[in-house]
Amino acid sequence: MKHLLRNLTGRLTKCVQPVGLGIALVCMSLTTYAQTRSVNGRVTTVNDGAALPGVSVLVKGSTKGATTDADGRYRLEMPENGETLIFSFIGYATQEIPIGNRSTIDIALATDTKGLQEVVVTALGIKKEERTIGYATQKLESNNITVARETNVVNQLAGKIAGVTVVGSPSGIGGSSRITIRGERSLNINANQPLFVIDGMPISNGFTGSSGRGQQEADFGNGAGFVNPDDIESITVLKGANAAALYGDRAANGVVLITTKSGKGVKGIGVSVNSNITFESVLRLPDYQNV
Repeated sequence: MKHLLRNLTGRLTKCVQPVGLGIALVCMSLTTYAQTRSVNGRVTTVNDGAALPGVSVLVKGSTKGATTDADGRYRLEMPENGETLIFSFIGYATQEIPIGNRSTIDIALATDTKGLQEVVVTALGIKKEERTIGYATQKLESNNITVARETNVVNQLAGKIAGVTVVGSPSGIGGSSRITIRGERSLNINANQPLFVIDGMPISNGFTGSSGRGQQEADFGNGAGFVNPDDIESITVLKGANAAALYGDRAANGVVLITTKSGKGVKGIGVSVNSNITFESVLRLPDYQNV
């Protein structure tokens, strides 16, 4: 009887050992699968479905992350405890998406107007968050330029940008306006103005005119005066030498960056209508002898 029980126990042990080894291998495979699971997808915009490159994709509660490529695609190896993905991009609302059992997550980001107000255009048209730059800048939105507007957009900066002095010409519509940032630096009246950059194109704001006889002087206006205020999206003033260094010695007096409207992120055709009426009266006329 003892011999029979000993043989039966040995046979059961031999049967259980392969079964236990198989279970252990299955568990190890599942653990390895959980640790190497990857998630991929594509990030686009809500407005027109365009790809968004450079979007930050981060696993919540960890340091694992990735960025989207030129086509808006990303691929991310998930940690074992990863449950939520955080999608963030400057100018767009941040979204948190639960992963669940999905391996492909496509998402469309919507623009964040509140976040856009904290973004400024720096040298060479690069957009950065205002709190991350180490020099003085100030920004004006389009609604600050078109309300109670002037015929010369330079005049719109008066009283709205700290440290900026604007002197307008009394010659009326089409007259020049002179601007200085943080005071005068040269006896040459045209050597104190900042450099104007419109969508990456530098222009001179120096005013030209002609002096004649009998008080027949002519004011031909200045370069920035030909910019339509309705076409401007924002104006950013770079005040310090560090901010304007990339533009060279022409920007020794600072830079006024003008970004025009592009229609990006707008569906269909947008039409805006503006009307302005200006009344002016002559203060004094010369006396003419008509008889």
